[in-house]
Amino acid sequence: MATIRDVAGEAGVSVATVSRYLNGAQLREDNRQRIERAISELGYQPNILGRAFATAHSYTVGILIGSATSPFAGSLMGLIEHELERLGYAALFVEYQGDPDLLVEKVDFLVSRQVDGLVVVLSELPGSSAEFLRHVDVPVVLIDNPLVGPSADSIVVDNCEAVRQAVGAMLDAGHERVGLVAMSDASHVGAERTRGWKSAYEARGMRADERLIRRCESVKDIAASAAGELIDEGVTALFACNHYLELGALKAMLRRQISPGVDLGFAGFDELEFADVFDPIPACVVQPICAIASLAASLLLGRIGHGFAPDGIHRVPCEVRLTESIYGGLASVRA
Repeated sequence: MATIRDVAGEAGVSVATVSRYLNGAQLREDNRQRIERAISELGYQPNILGRAFATAHSYTVGILIGSATSPFAGSLMGLIEHELERLGYAALFVEYQGDPDLLVEKVDFLVSRQVDGLVVVLSELPGSSAEFLRHVDVPVVLIDNPLVGPSADSIVVDNCEAVRQAVGAMLDAGHERVGLVAMSDASHVGAERTRGWKSAYEARGMRADERLIRRCESVKDIAASAAGELIDEGVTALFACNHYLELGALKAMLRRQISPGVDLGFAGFDELEFADVFDPIPACVVQPICAIASLAASLLLGRIGHGFAPDGIHRVPCEVRLTESIYGGLASVRA
């Protein structure tokens, strides 16, 4: 069985450097890559129990999500767990069901179990409900909420800019009435995505008509009703602000025998797994889930290992994938 000394020898670094890596400290990139390669080639497994006694760490991290059924949260959980395992940590997953009071209970539960840190996904929770996370007794990384504190850092994607680009492309294509199936503005994510829609109009000297917005819960049938109202009121395109809202918008179109991206312009935030069954494939905003997971693990273990102090709010860009679906319903395209 490989030892830490074997890893150090294979990587050409000191045992102390490998130990610092395993404890989450920030290293020079070349040293980090050599250590990771050596761990992989040797099949090294850290002695978690021994490290816990030696360092007073439990080598566990709590990961809290609003809903395990969310495709974004589900993908993120697996990737963060992989990153943590690679660095010698175990993950404890907890669902707080989008309930602020339950979030407090679950955080207290995990801290009482002596986790070394927390990753909290706050996509649809109002920012005020997370204020207490500034002051918990362990390092915290928040995802989708720009909240910082003495031991809290955050990762947020550039929601506003991504929506501004996607909706802007629809306006430039010739649409003037782009309906928005939106999340609640109470959450940071919801407010930023709505702001991106408005910004796209304002950047072109056009009036952003609030009557083209329908805010609703992220539930398919509720979103279908909201999107249906917009379609019946004569929008020429729809932008849906998350996975469930996209499903609802598609359901509303298909109920009316409207072909998405052909009879009506369509785009959404989040890539649909089955998008290729449509022709054209719907335009979408793709979140950098792998980058978010890697950054979350790096920031948290940096705090735990005291190797470095992160800068607070870390913003990451999204990819905007434009397709022919943004032209749907335009007379110039169908002619």
